[in-house]
Amino acid sequence: METFSTFCSSVTLFTVAVSIAVAVIAGPFGTYETMPLVTRSAYWSMATFSALVIAYLSRATMATVFGKRRPILFDLGAGLMVSVILAPLIWGLRAWMDPVLDLHQLRLPSIALNILVIAWGIFVLRRQIGLEQPSGYRRDAREEVPISRLHRRLSDLEDVEIMRLSANDHFVEVSTDRGVETLRLRLGDAIDEMDPIEGICTHRSHWVALSAVVGVEQAGANKTFVILRNGDRVPVSRKYRPRLLEAGLLE
Repeated sequence: METFSTFCSSVTLFTVAVSIAVAVIAGPFGTYETMPLVTRSAYWSMATFSALVIAYLSRATMATVFGKRRPILFDLGAGLMVSVILAPLIWGLRAWMDPVLDLHQLRLPSIALNILVIAWGIFVLRRQIGLEQPSGYRRDAREEVPISRLHRRLSDLEDVEIMRLSANDHFVEVSTDRGVETLRLRLGDAIDEMDPIEGICTHRSHWVALSAVVGVEQAGANKTFVILRNGDRVPVSRKYRPRLLEAGLLE
């Protein structure tokens, strides 16, 4: 949904329109000499929109494969994917819409190389000016949440917020805003890997992220629960109660 909204944003559409206008006027790669204005406009419109769609698909694919915490692999993979898919399409469009051009001059490897260089340049530029999310952080509607080492063990790296860790025999249940995932790990080791996310142990078997706490529930004289944003009720033991008092979670 985020990718689609960005794809259809006014900034994206304006950038595409300007790119098409510049390409039509300048006529790069010999299109000014071999194509009349109407044909050149149609060619660069189709080529630019095709490149945009393929670029977004490539970014989504690389985000799934590598995640955004590996920016070099992300940019290299996305650029290669754009080049492999777009080059044959550009070759076909040029051969179809530019009959004046000698087909022997249309060399697919040369087209692919040009696309690869341009794609890499655009991906790197986007990262430098901040259009890609910074490595190690996830942006949501509330704030930027730091990503811990434990995130690397999860199947969904980028778009998940860890709220609670709970021990279950030799496993740890990781409760997130997307659900629960179980890892074969000791609770103590999982807590160590949560740095730099601030959290606190409420029980010998439970750890919660402070940013996920929305309230405290008192059930009877001796039962206290911490309430998390996802609705989880995490028990507070008598041993760990002083820590929650120091953190200001209990009165």
